[in-house]
Amino acid sequence: MAEPAGPSHLAAQDGATGAARGRAGAWRWVGCAGGVVLAAASWGSGALPRPNRHVLWPGVSSWSPSGGSPLLASVSVVAMALLVLAWWRLRDADVSVRWWWATVALWFAPLVLAMPLYSRDVYSYAAQGLLWDQGLSPYDHVVRELDSPWRAATAPTWLDTATPYGPVWLLLARAVASVSGELWVALLLLRLLAVAGVAVLAWAVPDVAGRLGWSPVRATWLGVTVPLVGAHLVGGAHNDALMVGGVLVGLALALRGRFAVACVVIALAAMVKVTAVIALPFVALLWARRLGSTPATGTERTAYAGWTSVLRAGVLTAVCAGAPMVLGGLATGLGFSWLSPTGTPGKNEQWTSLPTAVGIAVGALGHVLGHDEWREPAIATARAVALVVLALLLVLVWLAAAKPADVGGMGDDLAAEESRLRPVRGLAWALLAVVVLAPVFLGWYYLWVLPLFAVSLGHLWQDRLERPLAVVATVICFATLPEGYSLGLTTTAVGVPVALVALVLLARRGWRTARRTDWRHLLDLGRPLVLTQQAADVSRLR
Repeated sequence: MAEPAGPSHLAAQDGATGAARGRAGAWRWVGCAGGVVLAAASWGSGALPRPNRHVLWPGVSSWSPSGGSPLLASVSVVAMALLVLAWWRLRDADVSVRWWWATVALWFAPLVLAMPLYSRDVYSYAAQGLLWDQGLSPYDHVVRELDSPWRAATAPTWLDTATPYGPVWLLLARAVASVSGELWVALLLLRLLAVAGVAVLAWAVPDVAGRLGWSPVRATWLGVTVPLVGAHLVGGAHNDALMVGGVLVGLALALRGRFAVACVVIALAAMVKVTAVIALPFVALLWARRLGSTPATGTERTAYAGWTSVLRAGVLTAVCAGAPMVLGGLATGLGFSWLSPTGTPGKNEQWTSLPTAVGIAVGALGHVLGHDEWREPAIATARAVALVVLALLLVLVWLAAAKPADVGGMGDDLAAEESRLRPVRGLAWALLAVVVLAPVFLGWYYLWVLPLFAVSLGHLWQDRLERPLAVVATVICFATLPEGYSLGLTTTAVGVPVALVALVLLARRGWRTARRTDWRHLLDLGRPLVLTQQAADVSRLR
């Protein structure tokens, strides 16, 4: 029999706990220093209202003749490194969600007063809002037609391109423009909208994780406190903050059984950025499980729901989400062109997009062979093929989430946890497929994915995915210069071979998964889509 702990042993435990909390508090303040320095340095290194004439590279000069401070750009990189270091050092800290909320406020609140960081998109938000406020639809007119000095701050990409955003976002941008006599006021108000999205995200991530049976603290570390949130959602003031926050709130409501309201919230998020519609089929799966519950007990089926429940839930989801979308298009008079975005980011040809990298590689081969004209058709073809592959992958990912897991070798508790997590993790995989196969990859797109994985890793996937997801987030923190210039534009010679190797590895992994997929029972929702290796071998022998 173990002896009870004596006073000295308890004192030692208390001392160790106190020391650990002290170290966590110290790293919290290191991150805070990083946030303050990054905000201060942004006034010489960020996306200034007058665009720099050349790329602002980090250096030691106090100011560049073409605009911006190379020295402050170097300081910004160091400040981001402090944030990232503090974040990693606190990965396993024994703290609460509320402690993390306070930490997020300390780290990211200084960025509210920063110049726009890592992107110029917030200038185009303001300009498009003012365009509509002047009576010109941002779907039919472009910022170059704007009668305002705000036009000069807009990135060239957006000067001659219609907006891809939805009516809810344009209503917000128009409201901001109408009350902002000065550009800096509009930038501040737009950033506060992004901060509201981050606040919603900070609440929803631990809530959803807890309802799925996963650790709210670990989910908050990966999905909310990651410096990428501060860099792009707060510093860059991207409207993705409202979209992702809306999706997570929708999931939180769905897990409470309030499916109709959840669909409306996700529809509103889609009317900020249409990517959010991908969440609706997975919310339908959660609804189908509730519809397929046992009437006497109300207990949901833990593994899957039958096609009858799925179809009923699909119709209900379409009606509840479609009604506000139709109303939004009609009430604003903007119509429904936002449901098919113009693809403006596709004009950005960077190897960080997998299909674009393939097209660039073919173009490089054509250059060697004396056919420089290969590049543009190759990129267009690779992107078109990627969209077809994406459509197929989205269907398969949804089916995998609708079907039960192959629980061979799992304990009962782990199998039950896996069943709860599958629809939400399926959404995370679906959005990851969108990000990987999109015509262009921009750093903040990764934040469509990261919070959803954060809430749905579970014990089965934590060891496999948490660290790789965090490493990718770390790399992306340094993939864009503070003024918004993407390093993907200058690293093509290295990046394209890396992308091709990644493509080969993904294809190999896909082939192995395809061999274990139960294609004969693809539409049987009672059977797993992907079998364990042993089960797949037995199936092939039959």
